[in-house]
Amino acid sequence: MNITQEQEIPFNEKTDLINDLIAVSTVMEEIWRYHPDNPKQKDVISEYNQLLKIKGDIENEIAELGE
Repeated sequence: MNITQEQEIPFNEKTDLINDLIAVSTVMEEIWRYHPDNPKQKDVISEYNQLLKIKGDIENEIAELGE
C-alpha cells in the first residue's frame, strides 16, 4: 500500500462520519419541528395531510405527462 492509499482510508472514514453526522442532524431538525417541547411545534396531522395533497398533485402531473 502506498502513501496515497494510506491517506485515503482515514479521509474516506472521516468523510463518511461527517456525512453520517449531517444526516443525523438533518433528521433531528425535522423531528424537532413536531417535538412536544418545541414551542413552535407543527401539527403532525395537518402536515401529513398537506403532504398527501402534494403527493396526489405530483402523481396527477406525472400521469398527465405519460399520456
